[in-house]
Amino acid sequence: MKKNKKFQSLTSMDEKYLRHGDYTSTRDVVERIAKVDPTARIFGELDKDKNIVYHTARDIYEEVMNLGEGLVAQGLRGAHIAIVADNSVRYVISDMTIASGVGVVVPIDVEAPAEHLAMLFAKADVNAVLCNARNLSKVEEARKSCPLIRNVITIDKKVEGYLSYDGLLQEGSTLSVFRNMTLDIEAPAKMLFTSGTTGANKCVVMTNANLAANIKNCLSGIKSTEGNTSMSVLPMHHGIEINSHIMTRVATGRLTYINDSIRTMMNNIRIFKPDCITVVPMISNAFYKAIWSGAEKAGKADKLRKGIRISNLLRKFGVDKTHTMFADVFEPFGGNLNMIVCGGAMLNPVVVRGLNDIGIHIENGYGITECGPVVSMNADTLTDHLSVGRPCSGLEAKIFNPDSDGVGELCIRGKSVSKGYYKDEEATEAVFDRDGFFHTGDAARIDKDGRIFMSGRMKNTIILENGKNVNPEEVENAIESAMDYVTEVVVYHSAASAEPDAPHLICAALFIEDEGKRADRDAIRSDLRAANAKLPSYKAVEYVEILSEPLERTPAKKIIRKNLPAVCSGSGIEI
Repeated sequence: MKKNKKFQSLTSMDEKYLRHGDYTSTRDVVERIAKVDPTARIFGELDKDKNIVYHTARDIYEEVMNLGEGLVAQGLRGAHIAIVADNSVRYVISDMTIASGVGVVVPIDVEAPAEHLAMLFAKADVNAVLCNARNLSKVEEARKSCPLIRNVITIDKKVEGYLSYDGLLQEGSTLSVFRNMTLDIEAPAKMLFTSGTTGANKCVVMTNANLAANIKNCLSGIKSTEGNTSMSVLPMHHGIEINSHIMTRVATGRLTYINDSIRTMMNNIRIFKPDCITVVPMISNAFYKAIWSGAEKAGKADKLRKGIRISNLLRKFGVDKTHTMFADVFEPFGGNLNMIVCGGAMLNPVVVRGLNDIGIHIENGYGITECGPVVSMNADTLTDHLSVGRPCSGLEAKIFNPDSDGVGELCIRGKSVSKGYYKDEEATEAVFDRDGFFHTGDAARIDKDGRIFMSGRMKNTIILENGKNVNPEEVENAIESAMDYVTEVVVYHSAASAEPDAPHLICAALFIEDEGKRADRDAIRSDLRAANAKLPSYKAVEYVEILSEPLERTPAKKIIRKNLPAVCSGSGIEI
């Protein structure tokens, strides 16, 4: 078990990989780790018998080269190749291979229906698709309206009539075209779709130079312990999972366990026993609630509180016994978990403090697809949970059109930032200013120390009749902090969902999983008033709906706010 190690910048531990300079491309990462540390275990995944199979740096290099040769031999050099598949080591290797000189990789949500797939294939001018056998019928349906698609390749097993991953590896093992290819690091290497549920998805073009710069940003911003292990959980079509989590670990020769699905996460985490995990705050919140719910059900909550008091006293003297004292708490998470990296939403300070009390440190950051995606990281969430940290070393940040509180649109410039959207000059011009800054669409302020404080999406901002602005995410964070039994919360303006002549109110919709707490309307009203007391009066919630079902979310686990009129009944609680 690894514990009591000092957190440090990854760059301070990995000069052996960077002594010849920063990485220049995905291919450079694959080649360099294979040369410098060929036997290092880079990936681990489970076979059908739940045994861990490891892949070394040399294994990965050879597979990338063989797959690349096979794809090029099929006439796919320069092609736009989509991946529609479940998380796996083969997914990561396919992504790395295509971006290493074959063509342009286009990761797409494996759960997308055929109609949506067809739209995304068309937007990205997809020429070939790598997919699981179970998705063949869906891909073929989408392919009917996409004449540019020449090849469909099964990634997990051979299917008669289709090219297969294994077949390409075999064919490529005897060839040497891809191996000797010169890579243009400024050419498109990856196209990522921004999160969305309709035709609003935009296709972000990333070069190898962008991807390599994002790795450097992660190296400068993320703190870690030497030799730690991680587990990949988030869907791999999201930029953060491969671009930032997995590739940064590959670039530092660290072992990452690949979990196949969010549905199997809790079972597999016991087998992999990782030291850290990268998730969205919703999952870290669920971890925290599960710990206390389990303690309450087992009648051990008081014992846990007493143990935390003793542990925190010992830690003041530099003695960390958390993983020993709370071994039963850590058992469902494999026993070694000591760090969670979060992004995508504001942190709940109750969760930050609560997980830290038992020995799990949370780092939070901010990112957006167009920026690589990582923009900033905050390792000091315990004393500064409101900030998402300072911009990574390769990025500049500014606030456009700030209000009297210094809140305006966050703008970013740097080498990891995309040049724009595929075949969409109008959308590109709308988000880049004449100085080369990308306008994120996110409201934020930057303090005198350079720390970024997010307020929410500009498009979600509620503008009151008196001209004041309310960022829903700020109010939601206040509610979550005051009401730890709330499973989901979203704040909205009554004008968006009520009758035209209804009074304009700041409203909240709450999903509370615990039926008993959900039925106690007096307690909910009292707790919301306590949350309101910590907010400016114009941001106070005046009406709340209590939901019996979770809110609908995007694949990125973000609440779909536009659906609120459909779930709000008008029979809620006035505060």
